[in-house]
Amino acid sequence: MRLHRFFVKEKIPKAGEFVVTNETLLNQWRNVLRMEEGDKAILFDGDGYESLCEVVSLTGKIAKKNALLKVLETKRGLVPARDVTLYVALIKKDNFEFVLEKATELGVSHIVPVQANRSEKKDVNYERAQKILREASEQSGRATVPTINEIIFVEKIPNDVIVFDPRGEISAREFFAKNTTTPISVCIGPEGGFTDTEIDLFHAHNITVVTTGAQILRAETAAIVALALALIV
Repeated sequence: MRLHRFFVKEKIPKAGEFVVTNETLLNQWRNVLRMEEGDKAILFDGDGYESLCEVVSLTGKIAKKNALLKVLETKRGLVPARDVTLYVALIKKDNFEFVLEKATELGVSHIVPVQANRSEKKDVNYERAQKILREASEQSGRATVPTINEIIFVEKIPNDVIVFDPRGEISAREFFAKNTTTPISVCIGPEGGFTDTEIDLFHAHNITVVTTGAQILRAETAAIVALALALIV
């Protein structure tokens, strides 16, 4: 039987017992999954390791606001093979959240929201975004959780970022086949793409602009393609 995986904010020791106090997580364990003393689960705190843990105490007066767990085994977990940062222009809420989920599953390390000229969305619900990143990490089996930064304006994109746009002068596949260095950063535009002024800005700052071909991809599709090329090729 496959064990449930959970991210916890508490630092997990390599051996011994520790306490979990997150009320949302405790409610899930007690009332949704009906976990009991002796049940086991895989827990990770984002440091690249995961631990097989056994519930020591979960119910009753002593465990009313916390759970006591014992570490049975600790091992190195799945971590991204390449340090990739995704700069993603702000797009519609549902599409942005889809990108967060899929980027995590593919193995992105960092996410930076970008305010572009054609961005319809102007802000990020960071509490919800971090929840999506944690849950996608739990479900995909990775032992780290991507970070999400504060919003930056498109003018602040560093010049070592690789921008994806149909007007790119280099094939993305060819570029990543020749450039296997790490870390690496990729950038995806908003619905409607970057403006000509923004493309000119990238060129003026010597930012590489690559293309996936003649077809126009939706922003969320382009993000998946960009990460797949950066992480897999």
